[in-house]
Amino acid sequence: MLGLKLPTDPRWVNIVEKNIDEILTDHAYCEQKAASTAISLIITFPEYPELIQEMIALSREEMGHFKMVHDKILARGKTLGRYRKDEYAIQLLKFFPKGGNRTTQLVHRLLYAALIEARSCERFRLLSEELKDKELADFYQKLMVSEAGH
Repeated sequence: MLGLKLPTDPRWVNIVEKNIDEILTDHAYCEQKAASTAISLIITFPEYPELIQEMIALSREEMGHFKMVHDKILARGKTLGRYRKDEYAIQLLKFFPKGGNRTTQLVHRLLYAALIEARSCERFRLLSEELKDKELADFYQKLMVSEAGH
Protein backbone atom coordinates (compact mmCIF):
# COMPACT_ATOMS: atom_id res chain seq x y z
CA MET A 1 0.00 0.00 0.00
CA LEU A 2 2.79 2.45 0.86
CA GLY A 3 4.93 1.51 -2.12
CA LEU A 4 8.05 0.81 -0.10
CA LYS A 5 10.38 -1.66 -1.79
CA LEU A 6 11.57 -3.25 1.46
CA PRO A 7 9.74 -3.42 4.78
CA THR A 8 11.35 -2.51 8.07
CA ASP A 9 12.71 -5.58 9.82
CA PRO A 10 10.18 -6.43 12.58
CA ARG A 11 13.10 -6.89 15.01
CA TRP A 12 13.50 -3.11 14.79
CA VAL A 13 10.78 -2.83 17.47
CA ASN A 14 13.06 -4.68 19.92
CA ILE A 15 15.73 -2.02 19.38
CA VAL A 16 13.13 0.71 19.85
CA GLU A 17 11.93 -0.73 23.15
CA LYS A 18 15.46 -0.74 24.52
CA ASN A 19 16.04 2.86 23.43
CA ILE A 20 12.58 4.40 23.69
CA ASP A 21 13.74 7.74 25.09
CA GLU A 22 16.15 8.22 22.18
CA ILE A 23 13.48 7.12 19.72
CA LEU A 24 10.97 9.61 21.13
CA THR A 25 13.54 12.39 20.82
CA ASP A 26 14.32 11.37 17.23
CA HIS A 27 10.61 11.19 16.49
CA ALA A 28 10.02 14.68 17.90
CA TYR A 29 12.73 16.11 15.67
CA CYS A 30 11.33 14.25 12.64
CA GLU A 31 7.96 15.92 13.22
CA GLN A 32 9.67 19.30 13.50
CA LYS A 33 11.61 18.64 10.28
CA ALA A 34 8.39 17.70 8.48
CA ALA A 35 6.86 21.03 9.55
CA SER A 36 10.02 22.86 8.46
CA THR A 37 9.94 21.12 5.08
CA ALA A 38 6.34 22.24 4.54
CA ILE A 39 7.29 25.82 5.40
CA SER A 40 10.33 25.62 3.12
CA LEU A 41 8.11 24.51 0.23
CA ILE A 42 5.89 27.55 0.82
CA ILE A 43 8.89 29.85 0.71
CA THR A 44 10.54 28.19 -2.29
CA PHE A 45 7.44 27.67 -4.46
CA PRO A 46 5.07 30.58 -3.76
CA GLU A 47 3.62 30.40 -7.28
CA TYR A 48 1.54 27.31 -6.38
CA PRO A 49 -1.41 28.50 -4.25
CA GLU A 50 -2.86 24.98 -3.81
CA LEU A 51 0.52 23.72 -2.62
CA ILE A 52 0.73 26.62 -0.16
CA GLN A 53 -2.69 25.80 1.29
CA GLU A 54 -1.74 22.13 1.73
CA MET A 55 1.63 23.00 3.25
CA ILE A 56 0.03 25.42 5.73
CA ALA A 57 -2.25 22.62 6.92
CA LEU A 58 0.60 20.10 6.97
CA SER A 59 2.97 22.35 8.93
CA ARG A 60 0.28 22.90 11.57
CA GLU A 61 -0.41 19.19 11.81
CA GLU A 62 3.26 18.26 12.05
CA MET A 63 3.90 20.83 14.79
CA GLY A 64 0.88 19.37 16.59
CA HIS A 65 2.54 15.97 16.34
CA PHE A 66 5.78 17.49 17.64
CA LYS A 67 3.86 18.78 20.66
CA MET A 68 2.24 15.37 21.21
CA VAL A 69 5.61 13.62 21.17
CA HIS A 70 7.20 16.30 23.34
CA ASP A 71 4.34 15.98 25.82
CA LYS A 72 4.89 12.20 25.85
CA ILE A 73 8.60 12.76 26.60
CA LEU A 74 7.76 15.12 29.47
CA ALA A 75 5.13 12.72 30.84
CA ARG A 76 7.85 10.07 31.03
CA GLY A 77 9.91 12.41 33.24
CA LYS A 78 12.44 13.15 30.50
CA THR A 79 13.43 16.17 28.44
CA LEU A 80 13.92 16.53 24.71
CA GLY A 81 17.36 15.19 23.87
CA ARG A 82 19.82 16.63 21.43
CA TYR A 83 19.24 16.54 17.69
CA ARG A 84 21.06 13.84 15.73
CA LYS A 85 21.51 13.67 11.98
CA ASP A 86 19.01 11.40 10.26
CA GLU A 87 21.10 8.90 8.29
CA TYR A 88 18.02 7.48 6.55
CA ALA A 89 17.10 10.91 5.18
CA ILE A 90 20.71 11.69 4.26
CA GLN A 91 21.05 8.44 2.30
CA LEU A 92 17.64 8.86 0.66
CA LEU A 93 18.51 12.35 -0.54
CA LYS A 94 21.48 10.94 -2.49
CA PHE A 95 19.05 9.23 -4.89
CA PHE A 96 17.68 12.54 -6.13
CA PRO A 97 19.70 14.44 -8.72
CA LYS A 98 20.63 18.04 -8.04
CA GLY A 99 19.50 20.87 -10.27
CA GLY A 100 16.87 20.78 -12.97
CA ASN A 101 14.05 23.20 -13.57
CA ARG A 102 11.74 24.42 -10.80
CA THR A 103 9.07 21.84 -11.57
CA THR A 104 11.57 19.00 -11.39
CA GLN A 105 12.96 20.36 -8.12
CA LEU A 106 9.45 20.53 -6.66
CA VAL A 107 8.60 17.01 -7.75
CA HIS A 108 11.84 15.67 -6.27
CA ARG A 109 11.24 17.41 -2.94
CA LEU A 110 7.67 16.12 -2.79
CA LEU A 111 8.77 12.57 -3.63
CA TYR A 112 11.53 12.71 -1.03
CA ALA A 113 9.06 13.89 1.61
CA ALA A 114 6.51 11.28 0.56
CA LEU A 115 9.04 8.46 0.97
CA ILE A 116 9.92 9.66 4.46
CA GLU A 117 6.22 9.92 5.39
CA ALA A 118 5.56 6.41 4.01
CA ARG A 119 8.40 4.93 6.06
CA SER A 120 7.16 6.75 9.16
CA CYS A 121 3.66 5.42 8.63
CA GLU A 122 4.98 1.88 8.19
CA ARG A 123 7.10 2.10 11.34
CA PHE A 124 4.26 3.62 13.37
CA ARG A 125 2.14 0.61 12.35
CA LEU A 126 4.87 -1.74 13.57
CA LEU A 127 5.12 0.14 16.86
CA SER A 128 1.36 0.17 17.32
CA GLU A 129 1.20 -3.59 16.83
CA GLU A 130 4.37 -4.74 18.60
CA LEU A 131 5.24 -2.41 21.49
CA LYS A 132 4.70 -3.99 24.90
CA ASP A 133 3.91 -0.56 26.37
CA LYS A 134 0.22 -0.36 25.41
CA GLU A 135 -0.01 3.39 26.03
CA LEU A 136 2.79 4.01 23.53
CA ALA A 137 1.30 1.42 21.15
CA ASP A 138 -2.01 3.32 21.18
CA PHE A 139 -0.14 6.61 20.73
CA TYR A 140 1.62 5.29 17.63
CA GLN A 141 -1.59 3.83 16.25
CA LYS A 142 -3.16 7.30 16.28
CA LEU A 143 -0.09 8.81 14.64
CA MET A 144 -0.06 6.06 12.01
CA VAL A 145 -3.62 6.95 10.98
CA SER A 146 -2.64 10.60 10.66
CA GLU A 147 0.54 9.86 8.69
CA ALA A 148 -1.41 7.61 6.31
CA GLY A 149 -3.40 10.69 5.31
CA HIS A 150 -0.32 12.43 3.96
